[in-house]
Formats: sequence, C-alpha cells, structure tokens
Amino acid sequence: MSDSLDKEEQAAMMDREIYELALQQPEGLDADFLKVALPNYPLEVAVNGVNRLLKAGRLELMQVGTRILYRGVHAGEFERMAGLTGDERLVYKHIENSGSEGIWVRTLKQKTNLLQGVITRCLKGLEQKALIKSVKSVKHPTRKLYMLIDVSPSTDITGGPWYTDQEMDTDFIDQLAGQCYKFIYLQSYPRAMPKGIYSANHMAYPKSSGVHRHISANGISTVALSVDHIEELLTMLVYDGKIERIAPAFEVDMGGGGGGGRSLGVKPKTDWMYRALRGSNIDSPFTDIPCGRCPVYDRCSDTGAITPAKCEYLKTWLSF
Repeated sequence: MSDSLDKEEQAAMMDREIYELALQQPEGLDADFLKVALPNYPLEVAVNGVNRLLKAGRLELMQVGTRILYRGVHAGEFERMAGLTGDERLVYKHIENSGSEGIWVRTLKQKTNLLQGVITRCLKGLEQKALIKSVKSVKHPTRKLYMLIDVSPSTDITGGPWYTDQEMDTDFIDQLAGQCYKFIYLQSYPRAMPKGIYSANHMAYPKSSGVHRHISANGISTVALSVDHIEELLTMLVYDGKIERIAPAFEVDMGGGGGGGRSLGVKPKTDWMYRALRGSNIDSPFTDIPCGRCPVYDRCSDTGAITPAKCEYLKTWLSF
C-alpha cells in the first residue's frame, strides 16, 4: 500500500513540475525541453506525466510546423474549459484564436473538419455557457461572426464611430464635417479682412491634430475620436472641394543625397495643413495663387533654377 502511495505521490510531483514548466513557456515546450529540464527523470516517465496532464486538461497539444508542443492551461482557462466536450473545446480554441476579428461559421467548418450540425450544436452550447458571442460585420452584413464574450470587435467589423447598429450615421458625419470645415475656415483668412488672403509664406493653417484638439476640447462629439478619424473627415472635405491640402515647408524634398539623417527609400507621412476654399459667390483669383500650394516655394528666389520669372504656373495665374 505504501509503495502504491509513493508512486502516486511521485507521479503527482512529476505532474506539478511539468505543469509549472509549461506555464513558464507560453509558446509551449516539447519532449527535448523536458529531457533537459528534468534530468532526474527518464523521458518515458515524463511523457507519462504529459499524457496525464493532457487527459486532465492541464496541458494543450499544439503543432507548429513539424514540432509537437505542449502549452500549459492557466487556472481561469481551465475552469472555463472544464465542462466542455471535445468538439466544443476545438471550436472554442479556433474562436479564441480569431481574436477581435471573429470567425465565420464556414471558416470554422474548414478549420475543424466538423459537420455543420456538430458546429451549430457547439456554438449554441458555448453561447449558453456565456463563453462566446455573435456579432455582425458592416463589411458583410449577412455573415454572423463569433468571438469570445469578453473581446471587443475590431473597427473593421463595427465600422468605427461612423456606424451605429451596423448603419452608417450620415447625419453625425455631416455635422462633424461641418464643424471641421468651420474651424478650418476661421483660420484660413484674415479676420480683419474677410475677403483677403494670407501671404504665400503663411504657415499657420490648421493641421489634423489641431482640428482634433478643437473637436475634443469643445465636446462637439460624444463619441471618442482619434486623429485618424479626423483625417478621414478632412479627406472627405478635400474630395468635396471644400478644403485643400498644403504641404508644410519643412517636408518639401530638398533634393541632394545622404544628408539630413533620413533613411533612403522611406517616405514619411505628410503632416498636411488644411485651408478652406470659399464658395463660388465670393471666389477670388487670389485664393488660387499657385505659390500657396507650391511644394518648392521655399527654394524659389530671384536667381537660380526656380524663380517667379520662370514659373509657368505663376504666369498663367497672373494672366487672369
């Protein structure tokens, strides 16, 4: 009896050591790792311990290329998986791996090789256990995607702030775009002379970061917006012909080679400035002066290759 207890205690001790090692290796461990980490145990004994832990659900079997790995299952995950059938565990793991993008039923069928009826039963059981949820995608409204219950869908699925209940909120977009245009317009022309224009070297036009600060500071949107969201609105206004982009002087390509510490072949993102365009009823030729949009105006001078006298665009503008 005592020999039997000793063997059980040794097996339990072996299982604990293997389990703790597996938890310390989140990418998984293999038989070679166990052989080095547990030199006092024959490999056959360690393999028996692995099999016991796999059967108990404490280890998870993975295949990476041609390697067979064992990953430790944490206590919280073990509790969630404890009451699941083998098929439910398989479906759950694929749903878990899909992250915030979710997974479609047809994709689940391809990855698991389970029958449609089995997948449907597993999904129903996992939903009843509050382990997964289904969401709809704005890109594919007819598809139902599945993800873990505590995972938030990506913006590719929800559509971000521009969608409400999978429907594009055009009123919200139009109102917010109008506020952006108003803010840019007030900084595009001299307030003391509303019909005038700023000089060609004026560099105080607003950027997307400034528009974002204005929207956030004034509580114009109840939805949290990023600078990227604001840039999407500004791009829409550019295409609508309400504003135009102006490249900052310091981002103009100065030519030459090897200087400035810039990596060859890497094109940084342009931090555009934005200027509002006036309506046709108050249009003035001065608002379209080419110098205001010229990417090399800082290199323009009275002498050299780039001069006002040699500028074809300026000649055309002066002939209005």
